[in-house]
Amino acid sequence: MALFVSTLFPCAAHADEVVLAQSQPMVAPNNQIQRITETINLQKGQEKLQLTLTYYNGSASAPGFKWLRIASPTMHFVSENEFGGKRSLSVDVTGELTWGGNQMLITAGGQRGSTFSWKLTTNQPTVTSLNPSQVSPGHSVTILGSNFSSDPDANVVMFGTHRARCLSASSDKLIVQVPDYADSSSSKVSVSVGGMEAGTLAATVASYPYLSSLSASWVPPGSQFTIYGEGFSPNQSDISVYVGPLQCQIVSVSPTEITVVAPVGYAGEPWGFYQPVKVQVRGVPARNQLTISISQVG
Repeated sequence: MALFVSTLFPCAAHADEVVLAQSQPMVAPNNQIQRITETINLQKGQEKLQLTLTYYNGSASAPGFKWLRIASPTMHFVSENEFGGKRSLSVDVTGELTWGGNQMLITAGGQRGSTFSWKLTTNQPTVTSLNPSQVSPGHSVTILGSNFSSDPDANVVMFGTHRARCLSASSDKLIVQVPDYADSSSSKVSVSVGGMEAGTLAATVASYPYLSSLSASWVPPGSQFTIYGEGFSPNQSDISVYVGPLQCQIVSVSPTEITVVAPVGYAGEPWGFYQPVKVQVRGVPARNQLTISISQVG
């Protein structure tokens, strides 16, 4: 069995396509029939893309083989009649490859110095829009674009540093769930498909408020206490606070603090102990609760 040796550079891709795999140009060391096994390696999810395999017989500076045969366990067989006198032949191999290694056997006859190479390409994945553009953690959002993978796990969608769960995928649409801990710093939504960058989109994330601490664990009815946390609002009308089932009067607000009046309805009632403090900002509930006791006696 004769071996090819590499001396030329691979062929370049067009601007709108991505090279997933390619061979080094192979050169016949003698006039014998040449046989070689090549392997096409794909990342998981790339096998679900639109795939084109292009064979190059010869180049601008080197002759091609007189005849070529290309066989594979899964791909379309290419005979010398199909290749004919062409310098290149492109074959749609969508659905014919698996992720991981795919083997093909090349058999060729020609003179010493004859060259051959191959290149597997796909269209560049691209994102175009996000709907809705204003989202909340845990809710679903639709991303439109082109050349996505139909394997949901192969489409990586990031809200800032938080990865979204891909619920469904097709070539032009992804439906994803906004990560639970996405916040205002997660406004940049980036998408990659099978390791290929597809672009970024902008989102407005209405994050869940978070309660970190209270200024006191016990207060008398009608007295003030402060809730500390993040994701609040500087507008008092955006916020509602409850202690147990009773709503609190709001005194002042900021993005990190809310000062309220402890409900007087707990006066003289023993069930005022260890009540949950619940906060909503623009109708979005805080992702946690704290407890406080309201009673005349601490």
